[in-house]
Formats: sequence, structure tokens, C-alpha cells
Amino acid sequence: MNKQLDQLVKIVRQSKIDFKFILFEIGALQIDSSKEPFYELLDHFPLSKIIGFEVEKDICDKMNAKSQKGIKYYAYALGNANEKRKFYVTQHPMCCSLYKPNETLISLYNNFQVAYLKHETEVETISLDYFVDQQKIGEIDFIKIDVQGAELDIFKGGSKVLDSVLQIVSEVEFIELYENQPLFGDVCKFLNKHNLMFNKFLGLEGRALKPIIIDNDANNASQHIWSDALFTYHVKKLENLNDEKLLKLSLLACVYGSLDLSFYCLSQYDKRHGSSFWKDWMQKISI
Repeated sequence: MNKQLDQLVKIVRQSKIDFKFILFEIGALQIDSSKEPFYELLDHFPLSKIIGFEVEKDICDKMNAKSQKGIKYYAYALGNANEKRKFYVTQHPMCCSLYKPNETLISLYNNFQVAYLKHETEVETISLDYFVDQQKIGEIDFIKIDVQGAELDIFKGGSKVLDSVLQIVSEVEFIELYENQPLFGDVCKFLNKHNLMFNKFLGLEGRALKPIIIDNDANNASQHIWSDALFTYHVKKLENLNDEKLLKLSLLACVYGSLDLSFYCLSQYDKRHGSSFWKDWMQKISI
């Protein structure tokens, strides 16, 4: 439980805004019983919705059977456009991608067997903009995306959607785990065009070159290869956000531990309304 978030929720409720988040999880395969941090927002704001995507229908059906109210998963492959694409099935489902595994590179590192190619197939992709329009979703507040190198493809197919997004947590790579995939710099440059600036990495992952195993850990990240990167609505453009979105951004920032951004958003709200949200919150938490 995030106690800092609990206190912040109590404070922003004083605004009398009826908060309803629309949260997307693209690549929603659940490896274990743990949930992404943003799921906690559904506990505080039960009228919110979490919409998830996973290519395999059987997997979506199982997740939907167990999901709580407000959460729905769709068996769609998102991409740059509505088209047929090659799909590369790997030894473990979590590594499947629209991009072919770069085995000549990853075979040099420890413990990448899960990402080796099993077989090729084809999928029909749809764009994010198309899905949101067809389903009449409205504005999306947040996206968590992990699609093994195809993140930029999906962002390009969601240019209209991105104009309303407040935060994104995207897996990014620093070297080509998949052949010809976009890397962190490509994703960063594109999202910046949509007023989404890089905020921080949520951990750094990787491997060590064979045959060396460091600290008896085959997953030791001697070479940084990938990470989840947090992108946030640009701090110099917060005046473009209405009160609801400004406070939503404060809540999202708190979920991911960017407390300075939470305070900054609250201070901007206070300037508009002569309130003292940021001081009230400061008195209740320690940073």
C-alpha cells in the first residue's frame, strides 16, 4: 500500500472533481500474481477503467475471468496501422514480438534462451487511434506498454491518443534485442513531439557476456540492455492542462515515486485557486 498516495487522494478529493482514470496496459501478460503500481488507482477511484491488450485470445479470456470490475483485456495486436504483420513467436510468450529476435547478438549474453525464435506467423494489427475511436474510449490518461521492441510502432499508430496522455511507462532497449527495432533515443524523440518528456528509468536490466557469470547470477546486468522508462507531460507546459488533468498527473507521479512532480502539480493548482494542497500534503508525509 502506498501511504503517500493515500494521503494525496484525501487532499485532491477536496477539489470536488469526480476523478475517473482511463488507464491502458499494452502487453498485459501476467507472469506472476503481482500487479503494476497503477492498478492501485482503481481502488481509490472505482469508476476508473483499465484496458489491457494481449495477443493471445486464450490468455485474455483467462485474465478476464479473474479480473475485477473496471478491468477488461482485449485480444488485439496493436501496431502502426491496420495491416497484416509478421509475428515472431519465441520460446517464452513474454518475448514474442512484431520484430525478429536478434539471435546473433543475444546469444553472446547469458540466459536469453527464452527470447530465441520458435516460429513465425502472421497477425492482423490495428492502430491505437483506430481502437480508441471504434470503442469510443475518450481521452486516455496513462499507458503502460511492454511489447518487445514494437513500442514506437504503437505510438506512431496512436498520435491522436498521445495528445491527451499524461504519463507513459514504456519498456525501452539500449541495444537491438530484436532486429532493426527502435531504441530508447527513438522513442524519447518521438514522445517529446507529443509533449511527453523523459522523467526516469524504473530500474536497469541486462546481462553479462558469456562465459562470465557475475556474483553467481546469470541475470547480472553488467551490460545495461533494457529498462522501463517513465515519460511525463512536459513540466513547462502544465498551464495547458485543466484542473482535473493537473491533479491526475500529481496522482500518477505519486504512484511512480516522482514526489517532486506531484508537489509541483499541486503548487500549480494552488496558484490557480488560492488553495494550499501542496503544503497540506507536505505536512502529512516525509520525503
